Amino acid sequence: MLQMGGIELSMRWLLPIFLFCGGLAVRADEVIRVTWKTAHAAAPPQFNRPAADFLPMFRLALNTLPEAAIVALALSQPVLLGLTPAQAGMMRPLVAERYALIAKSPVYSSVGSALPYCFAEKRPQEGLALVHLPAGADARTPVLVFLHGYGGSFLWYQHLLAEHFGNHIIICPAYGINTATVPSEYVQECVKAVSVRLGRAVMRPVLLGLSAGGTGACNVFTKHPERFDRLICMAAYPPEDLLLKFPRDAKAAFIAGGREYFVKSGDFARRIAKVRQFAPATQEFTVTQADHFFLLSHTVLTMTKLREWLPRL
Repeated sequence: MLQMGGIELSMRWLLPIFLFCGGLAVRADEVIRVTWKTAHAAAPPQFNRPAADFLPMFRLALNTLPEAAIVALALSQPVLLGLTPAQAGMMRPLVAERYALIAKSPVYSSVGSALPYCFAEKRPQEGLALVHLPAGADARTPVLVFLHGYGGSFLWYQHLLAEHFGNHIIICPAYGINTATVPSEYVQECVKAVSVRLGRAVMRPVLLGLSAGGTGACNVFTKHPERFDRLICMAAYPPEDLLLKFPRDAKAAFIAGGREYFVKSGDFARRIAKVRQFAPATQEFTVTQADHFFLLSHTVLTMTKLREWLPRL
């Protein structure tokens, strides 16, 4: 029992009061792990040789090494992440710099990796998300739901987003190694689980997807556009079968590197023009002289464009 002004209140009466007031505000930036029961988790990853031969050693490393070392190991065997040796060589110093910043961060340095979950040997019975909560977060704090690219939910994704959008709740659901096929039910369960954990409903989120996650985000958004404030698709394009499924009032934006094969071929522009016929507010931007990894190589320009597309606070 608690006593306030001479009135004793039990916890069963306090909980509705907290919920009515929008829950408790976060006192300092933090990252929390949120799990929930699900029947929609990703199946275990499957690889052909030689990647399949490397997988047992990689899983062992997942349970013994920090994520920075794990990613460095994976980049030494780029086929595991679907990369060419040249791409891995370009990414290695950029990712290493990001993990060096994570190591110095009072918020992120102690956050556990989601990669063991992504590379699980069996289909998980629970969903998993890492959630960045800014200081003072409450029911009015804007929300980003980020769908990771191929290879797993790397911590540097969230750290980079938090560096530029630290006043947002950033929800990063982990879904195997390929979010291109993430079910909309899994994403909805994730948002609901975060709301339950915080003791309040969260704002209608912006859905942001990168690479394979961009494809998955297009699928999730067109299936239930009413659940999201808008869609931002990065380093990907809307699948052909979805071009006519964007609702007229959809807020959607697409950003890609100018050296991408689908940009150079004109396919990117064609698809966006088709979407715009049905959703005229659709926007697009090309990062000139950038390839698939412009989020790392052209971070400032990319984040500037994303900031233009996000709802005004």
